[in-house]
Amino acid sequence: MRTLQRALGILEIFSSERPSLSLQEIAERGGLAKSTAFRLVAALAESGYLLRLDDQRYCLSFRFTRLAALVQSTLSVRDVARPLMQALCDRTGETVTLNAVEGRYRICLDVVCAMSPLMSVTRTGARSPLVDGASARVLMARLSEPQRGRVITAAARACHQPRASFAREIEIVARRGWAVTHGERVAGLTAVAALVGDADGTWPWCLTVAGPTVRLQPRERELVRLVQQAAASASRQMGAPLA
Repeated sequence: MRTLQRALGILEIFSSERPSLSLQEIAERGGLAKSTAFRLVAALAESGYLLRLDDQRYCLSFRFTRLAALVQSTLSVRDVARPLMQALCDRTGETVTLNAVEGRYRICLDVVCAMSPLMSVTRTGARSPLVDGASARVLMARLSEPQRGRVITAAARACHQPRASFAREIEIVARRGWAVTHGERVAGLTAVAALVGDADGTWPWCLTVAGPTVRLQPRERELVRLVQQAAASASRQMGAPLA
């Protein structure tokens, strides 16, 4: 298992900024002894996942193109997120949603409902303005311009906040990748949301845990950690370039 993890770790070292690497660079960036790196790189090259270039550097092979095409044709973000959402619901005892941006709206792509008699109720396909609440804040935080500017302006106006201060709040959310709100969209409701990214380096979705403030607020730190972990796992599976 450790050998497999190391081999996969080598593949993740490559990026658009570092499309080719020397054996020494692979060893250093992977935290491996050079002999271990040599053995793993040789195995990956023999399996067709790495190519050795004329300058003795290595790069990923076109084999990943075929695998990526297969993934894109068979797997959706809902397929990836659903088991993570169920696990998050089981762990927190609260409702979990998968959300995306649709124009100036947040749309709920999937829901795993809590069994508690007092719970957040959201249905798949529900749309709400991209204005307030934790989900809206994280989704608008990573929009590209000029859409991001337009959405922030409209949201600040709807929330009766100066645009500059609202924009600063969204910048903080963008840097950390998560948001928490208490009673912002619905009185007595707390929501914790974290961004989910894709292979293109965009962040079009978020996972959100929502429930009564009386239950969630005392557990805020724990819930932030759990939602971040689930969102990071979904992002990795969707191919997002995580740090």
